[in-house]
Amino acid sequence: MFTLFDAMLTALYLMIPLILSGSLHMLVVSRHWLAPLAVPINQPAFGANKTWRGIVVMPLATVPGVYLAQWLEPLLAEHLLASLVGLNPWLLGLALGIGYVLAELPNSYIKRRLNIQPGKQPERHAFWFGLMDQADSAIGCALVYWLLLNPGLWVILAFILLGPLLHLVINLLLYSLGLRKQPF
Repeated sequence: MFTLFDAMLTALYLMIPLILSGSLHMLVVSRHWLAPLAVPINQPAFGANKTWRGIVVMPLATVPGVYLAQWLEPLLAEHLLASLVGLNPWLLGLALGIGYVLAELPNSYIKRRLNIQPGKQPERHAFWFGLMDQADSAIGCALVYWLLLNPGLWVILAFILLGPLLHLVINLLLYSLGLRKQPF
């Protein structure tokens, strides 16, 4: 029987690969690893912070997160409305990582057109830009899950709603650990 708790728990479970990959990506960035890839994809269009390193690291770093989620799934199975067991971790991890990075590009593009500096928030409409900074990747990954897993509308909605909140919490944690320059 479907419950809102189950939909929320499933959404949080589906975020495990992204929590791990986002954290690993921040570690790579903060330690200046893979520096030759820290080249902007298209600086005029997306700014200096959208680099080839992110395009490479996020998909690859998401794969171990899928393995971790599959390993943890038996502990939560009775409450999950979707299962990652049986899915190819490489396919899902790469697709989620690509969905994550591609979904961030439109927001960066819009901010560059409005002359907002990379990593900064505008004075006007700061709340909405901040929300999009946290929600864009959740929307991209929700689309990947919808296409590859089809976990149901309630799980997708929970994923999109909880994703930005969890993203903020993780950003604050990474900031406190010195792995992020800014808390948001």
